[in-house]
Amino acid sequence: MKTQPKIKPSYPFFLLELLVFCLCFFCLPPSLKGQSDKFNFSITIQNLIEEAYRRNPEILYYEAGIEAAKGQSIQAKILPYPEIVGYAGPWFSSPGQGEKAGGATGFYQEYEIVQPFFFPGKMDILKAISDKDGELARLWLNQFKLSLRAQVASLAYQLAVAEVNAKATQEIVNQSKELIDFLAKRPKIGIQGLLDLRIIQGSLVDFQRMYSEQEQLKKTVFAQLNAILGYPPEHPLPQNILPPVQWPTVPDLKKLLDLASKQNNFIKMRVVEIERAGKVIDSAKLANMPDFGLGPYFIQEKGTNNNIGPGVIFTSGVPLWNQNRGNILTSEARKEQAISMLASTWRMVQSAINSRLEVYKQATSLLAKQPLSLLEELRSAVHLAERQYRVGALPVQTFLEMQRQYIFSALTLRTAQIDAAVAFYDLQTLTGGEWSK
Repeated sequence: MKTQPKIKPSYPFFLLELLVFCLCFFCLPPSLKGQSDKFNFSITIQNLIEEAYRRNPEILYYEAGIEAAKGQSIQAKILPYPEIVGYAGPWFSSPGQGEKAGGATGFYQEYEIVQPFFFPGKMDILKAISDKDGELARLWLNQFKLSLRAQVASLAYQLAVAEVNAKATQEIVNQSKELIDFLAKRPKIGIQGLLDLRIIQGSLVDFQRMYSEQEQLKKTVFAQLNAILGYPPEHPLPQNILPPVQWPTVPDLKKLLDLASKQNNFIKMRVVEIERAGKVIDSAKLANMPDFGLGPYFIQEKGTNNNIGPGVIFTSGVPLWNQNRGNILTSEARKEQAISMLASTWRMVQSAINSRLEVYKQATSLLAKQPLSLLEELRSAVHLAERQYRVGALPVQTFLEMQRQYIFSALTLRTAQIDAAVAFYDLQTLTGGEWSK
């Protein structure tokens, strides 16, 4: 933005400043409170959030992850199919040396049914690992819902603010155009009038740029919000959900950190990952223990005699040289990684809470210092300055400065509202969202 040259205040400009000051000081309602103890989300925002929960396609992804973990937990409790083994065929016995009798023939058959069993404890550990996967899937779903809620609310507020800012800027653009037509049609405009005309034309270019930026921002946010809600980019959306005038008083830093240590979903995930890694280590150690099979068998040998007999068969591997040492070392390394990730995640959460809390304090503090109807009074002052300039009571610099102060104040205060909204939802997401209830 170009730096405007300093202009020495003239007598009419002093009167305008005095008039605006008196209006703001005596006629306005009490100051805007940036924070309050009570806070309720608008019904429209809640409706959008619920709609996002129903329509967002990624919700199905995380819900399917929970079902997949349930399936693995069920499968971990199921034994393998029993195995059946059969042997059958003829046999021939030749006579020994010195025997005059001929050889003998017969038929042999044997059947076994073996039920494989896991070594005791293996199925329990596999089920425990699947249960941990289910916990992780549920935590991912909860975290996604919190993030989705924050995105929907923030984008809805940004959309409304961009709409209001675009209208305000468009109003200034139209005002400048009308004034340019007025000056261009005025007879005997003179050097001063010509210079005023060129100054206003140059200022109009800057306001048109601001308007284009707000329109582009509105279209971008519009498409993003529709994508989150599962709609095509051009689907109509409400554009009047302005940020609340008052925001709640958030807990102090110590309380937020305490809540995050207990409720932050990423911290919970790291803890579950450590617990899961411990189960995987136990599974790797037990994997060295051989599984076994047990079942009945039936054998028949029919020849000169008919020999029949049932029995019980037991099978098992012999753990001689494979101690599964490599998988055990890998599992232990995974657990060390999970432990280090917990510490790293906690530091990131602490940093994020500190940062977002400071943004929230600064934004709400700025809003708390401003009168409720400041922007409306500045808008009225712009029209007053225009009328005074038209009759020659104010210089063009005062009029342009009044326009700029109105637009810059509107952008600044509404940006602060968005900053407060985004920081508020970020703090909720970082602390599990429970403290806002």
